[in-house]
Amino acid sequence: MNNFNRISELKIKASLNSAGKTVLEDQFFTAPFKIMKPFARDDGGITVYQQSASAGIMAGDQQKHNFFVNDGATLELVSQSFEKIFKMDDGAVAVRNIVAQVGSGALFVYTPLPCMPFAGSAFESKTVISLKDSTSRLVYADCICCGRKAHGEAFDYRYYKNLVEIRRERDCKLIYRDNTIFEGSDCGLFPERKAFMQTPVMYGQHSHSGTMLLFGFGVKPADLFGPLGLEPKLLYTTQNLEEAEKTAVPQVSVTQTEGSGIAIRVLANSAEQVQKIFESVSGWQKIHDAGSGKF
Repeated sequence: MNNFNRISELKIKASLNSAGKTVLEDQFFTAPFKIMKPFARDDGGITVYQQSASAGIMAGDQQKHNFFVNDGATLELVSQSFEKIFKMDDGAVAVRNIVAQVGSGALFVYTPLPCMPFAGSAFESKTVISLKDSTSRLVYADCICCGRKAHGEAFDYRYYKNLVEIRRERDCKLIYRDNTIFEGSDCGLFPERKAFMQTPVMYGQHSHSGTMLLFGFGVKPADLFGPLGLEPKLLYTTQNLEEAEKTAVPQVSVTQTEGSGIAIRVLANSAEQVQKIFESVSGWQKIHDAGSGKF
């Protein structure tokens, strides 16, 4: 068990009121979590800042998050700062489980700031998001740093695991699954693992990776080539890959998933680069325009 002697919980339920505005119908949290008073969005939704009284994620931490966005509501959930995952003793691990439900015509924007696993840390996360039907909209983004790069701790964590599943309730169908498992050197004990993470089949010359998912907006990969600065036709030739490897410029790919979703993957050399790439797509007005066929 963690230092709080219980599972740390965070629960948020957003619904429409009689005026057609999104409000917090229910909220519940235990240490170290708390949330700020919601900020109103221009589209009638709300932005909620998740806060933590802890310096970061510690050994033995167990977290449980539940988010409910009822029919027609709009909830944007963001974090207050980068999430630090601190060094842990052998065998110790921190665990997080996230469950979210998004109703018909609802929008859930989940874009926490990047996480930074310190040398010797071990973290396991599982996120399951249920979309009620094809009108349920989701914007999901995450970014993981290689570690404290400036301190010479690149890929020196023990391991980082992150399982993400997106399901559609209407037909009980799994429409997206990403099971990320990265093993680092564990403070230099396994240098071959760090070396593998830095090979061209993994990070190459890059140090940060990001994933952005869009569901329910009706866009296609080609619609995003302009905002992302990509060529109309991506040619992964040997020459192109070699040039990209030498310059270590951010690498971006866009894929259409089952259920007409979009997955954007990024390799970069700083969290700022990843965030700017995501911002080029997720100007929220652009996303809403995409949902109405104006993209």
